[in-house]
Amino acid sequence: MNLLVLYFALFIGMGLHEYFKRKDFTEFAVAGRRSSASVVGISITASCVGASATIGMTGLAFNVGTPAFWWLGSGAAGLLILSTLLAAKTRRSGVFTLPDMAEKFISPSARRLTALIIIPAWTSILAAQYLAAAKACTALSGMDHSTALVGCALVITAYTMLGGQNSILKSDAVQYGFVAIGLTLALYFTASASPISLNDIPVQFVNDAFPLSKWTYFMIIVGGSYVVCPMLFGRLFSARGEKQATHGTLLATAGIAISAGVIVCIGLYARGLVPAGTDADSILTHVVPSVMPTWAGTLLLFAMLSAIISSADSCLITAATILEHDVIGGSNTTRCRLIMTAIGIGALGIAASGGSILSLLLAANDIYVCGVVAPMFVAILASDKRPVNPRVMLCAILLGGLLGILAAATGLKAYSFAGVGLSLALSLGALIPAGTPLAPSSQGIRE
Repeated sequence: MNLLVLYFALFIGMGLHEYFKRKDFTEFAVAGRRSSASVVGISITASCVGASATIGMTGLAFNVGTPAFWWLGSGAAGLLILSTLLAAKTRRSGVFTLPDMAEKFISPSARRLTALIIIPAWTSILAAQYLAAAKACTALSGMDHSTALVGCALVITAYTMLGGQNSILKSDAVQYGFVAIGLTLALYFTASASPISLNDIPVQFVNDAFPLSKWTYFMIIVGGSYVVCPMLFGRLFSARGEKQATHGTLLATAGIAISAGVIVCIGLYARGLVPAGTDADSILTHVVPSVMPTWAGTLLLFAMLSAIISSADSCLITAATILEHDVIGGSNTTRCRLIMTAIGIGALGIAASGGSILSLLLAANDIYVCGVVAPMFVAILASDKRPVNPRVMLCAILLGGLLGILAAATGLKAYSFAGVGLSLALSLGALIPAGTPLAPSSQGIRE
């Protein structure tokens, strides 16, 4: 319990330090746009290697073998595309948020629509992170779940609200340090305790338990969310320049690919520790700690908590800055902090209300991937080369999003593929041949 208090006090201290140093909205939202490539890269890596990637991916590797790599491997592929094609343009835009870019490259209506999609999606993901953090805190301290849930929500909201993007960038370095140490220890002790040799396990791209259809889903839907992501774009907006944004994204590509390899190996070694059919979510949370010394198991729990928090704070600042800057239309730091508090309380309420409401709100993420990713990718890529028809782009966002709703409601991946495919086709169709003047009605929409 004392270690947990010290751990949380460290991040509150970071937030207070930044609160007294940084005052304006540029400092709060994009850290003054002076971050180095290493800061950007570590922060992106920390945000990507979250609770689902650590706990979920270990269990997936236990069940399906080496194809589990694509859980984060698809993200590495997405980041590679981002670094190669979009990172420099994203930083060059000089905006604060992804919806801000939607107005710059499509229309004001696109800005409002993407903002209204992103805010509930990232608030719901924040609620899920609160729940995961509470479970880790309960394991570390023995406190009851409700107390842990409220405590985690308060700490995450407080230090993010105080320090903004500056405190997130600094805390991400500390948090990923915990993650790296914890995963390294887990790999060492599971390898020592397991009778399995990795040399005896075939390296497979796909297999019967992880077919090509699932790989395709991961690469398009999961990987696509890394190519155009409001949370990751926030890191690029904070970079010192285009070079730092590009190199930072490349560093993150390597970081999550290496992390994926380590996590998969832990899951594979766990096959020698418990029988097949063991609950996948318990592999990293119970099975692996059982073969580690107490001190190492405690470090692993702190690593999991760090992975969760590094994603949660990013979700919180993303939703709050978009609501302040793109919905209200302001750049008031004090009001943004109040909005952040309200979103934090709302996410806590969602988390405390039970999984059914949370599941409904998580559907917003399907809407985002199916509706927003392809239009924004095409619009950013085509910027300075070819204009786009804003009406067609809005149709791409709306129709893709509707198919995303169907995918979330039915659980059928076919709707996800259809949503991404339709929004991409419409986005490509929205490209206007170079040299063609926009119609007056289209120009009016963009102004």
